[in-house]
Amino acid sequence: MKYFLFNKVSDYQRGFGENVVYGPRGLSARGGYGGKAVFWSRILDSAEEGNIWHRMTCSVPEPARALVKISFYTADEISFEEGGRTKTVREILGSEKMSFTEKREFCRPFLRKEEALGEDTLLHSLTGRYLWFLLEIYPQTEETVEIGDFAVFFQAESWMNYLPEIYRRETGNDSFLDRYLAVYQSLYDDISWQMREFVRNLDPGTADPEFLNWLASWMGVEETYMWTEKQLRYLLGHVMEFYEARGTRRGIELFVELYTGEPPFVIEWQDWEDFEGEYGGLLKSLYVDDPESFTVLVREACIPTYKEHQALLRVIEQIKPVQMELHLIVLEPYIFAGGYSYLGVNSVLGQYERSLLDANSKLEFTTLQKTEQED
Repeated sequence: MKYFLFNKVSDYQRGFGENVVYGPRGLSARGGYGGKAVFWSRILDSAEEGNIWHRMTCSVPEPARALVKISFYTADEISFEEGGRTKTVREILGSEKMSFTEKREFCRPFLRKEEALGEDTLLHSLTGRYLWFLLEIYPQTEETVEIGDFAVFFQAESWMNYLPEIYRRETGNDSFLDRYLAVYQSLYDDISWQMREFVRNLDPGTADPEFLNWLASWMGVEETYMWTEKQLRYLLGHVMEFYEARGTRRGIELFVELYTGEPPFVIEWQDWEDFEGEYGGLLKSLYVDDPESFTVLVREACIPTYKEHQALLRVIEQIKPVQMELHLIVLEPYIFAGGYSYLGVNSVLGQYERSLLDANSKLEFTTLQKTEQED
């Protein structure tokens, strides 16, 4: 059995839509309740005239959220002559000069089936080398309605061919017995499809998003809700590298960089213990004077919210040595004498500019002034 999949943004962008937004998992309607969105799919080419189409599956919103109508069109030839030049159905569907109504009227001779969109639609009565479909979406709420994960199957061998001749007396691909067997054939095909796709779901780079959490549980990655899908895919794909460094300074740097997007500063007791005098006292006040403690410094821009701050704390707590005490410091973009201010990290020396009334300059926050003391 062969099939066409719609599983990338480009798969939908190759079609033609009005009031729709394309995403990796499908398309959604603009406008909310009372609006209408339409989408013409790209033309699917089976490369065989008189091809028998098998079925189409997709994800469908609940009727309370949206009403969706689908129309199927097939043809063995999609080119025609008009005004001395050759045109194609693809050109008509992509034309900006024609309205939706005009395009639908043009395609009416190729119309083969119309019905409400379902998760699984049998297409045994549809024949032709080319197939395309039209979606008409009527949102019933103001919430975003997403439709996607389309898969169109064709060149499937009917189970009718495995029956004795006496059971094949009914002719046509839309006979009762053929449609009855197709129900069980579809169940069998779904199981076969899942078995073929199972290996793909074992790869973090290609696994379905809903499969990632299950894959993470295999690898001991907890609280996956704290990671974005992109971060989780990277973590699972490099899990050996991360786990080999777990409990070490390098491991903390790897996990924090993955979460925040930039390397942190990790300060351990032995990094500053040799400093003495006033400078050593300053370091002691900034970084805890305890061999079993360490400090992690990250910029405020990396964890701007309290929720992200708490999530990063949990990430580090899960990977640090159990006896070590963590001190997480957020570097604010200010200069404070004797504080956590690092030139080029969270503090910069700016260029002095005169204060002008040109709407581009402002009075400086700090002004240095030389004064003369009278005797």
